[in-house]
Order: sequence, then C-alpha cells, then structure tokens
Amino acid sequence: MNLYGVILKLSPVLEQAPMINALWLEGSWAAGKNNNESDIDVWMDVADGKFAESIDIFRTALQGVGKIDWEDSRGVYSENPKLQKHTFHLEGFPLRQRIELDLQEHSRKFVFNKDEHVIKVIFDKNNSITWST
Repeated sequence: MNLYGVILKLSPVLEQAPMINALWLEGSWAAGKNNNESDIDVWMDVADGKFAESIDIFRTALQGVGKIDWEDSRGVYSENPKLQKHTFHLEGFPLRQRIELDLQEHSRKFVFNKDEHVIKVIFDKNNSITWST
C-alpha cells in the first residue's frame, strides 16, 4: 500500500467525525507528480478550537492502518488564520515518505484559485472547499 492508499483507508473514519469538515491533498500527490520518495500533504478543515481532538482522531484512524513509528508536531504556525501542522511516519515506509498533516480552522474560509492551486478532494461534507472563478 502507498501513502495515498493509507489516506483513502482512514478517510471514512475521519468523515464520520463531526468536527472534521473536509479532507484534501496538496503537493505532488494531488498533482500526480509523486514518486517513491514523496511525502503526502494532507489538509483537514476542522471546527474552530478542535485541532487537538482532530489530530487524535487522525492518529487513531492511522493506527488502524499501520504502526506509527514516530510523529512530530510543529504546533500552531499561524494565528490568523489559525493553522497547525503535525507529521506522522508509518513503520515500513521509507523515511522521506511522511504524512504531513495540516489543519485549518473552519472560520478560515480559504478560497482556492484554479490557476494557482492543485488539490485532490477526498471529502467535503459541507462545501468547506470553495473555488474562485
């Protein structure tokens, strides 16, 4: 199984969590330019104030797919808008193949531009992902 398969396998659990509104990929996996050393850039739109709980749900779902051999938190790296990063690595994957999880609070209301952004939506429960024309 590759990292994309891992994300697809845990996404039904994440989609059931009421505080997680959307899940999408950015970077090489979203653009179809990944290789055997690519990490995977995963984003979640979560209810305001629910970063810790959302990371716990992601971790638990990920443990159902494979053994986490290390993780690291950059913590909140932006206050306005509020963004947080957490990194996971699964046992048996090459060191560079990490899961880079970024979380945004739902109130961010980020608007993607089709000329600038390439994303791959896994789920979007309430139209959290919006595009400019």
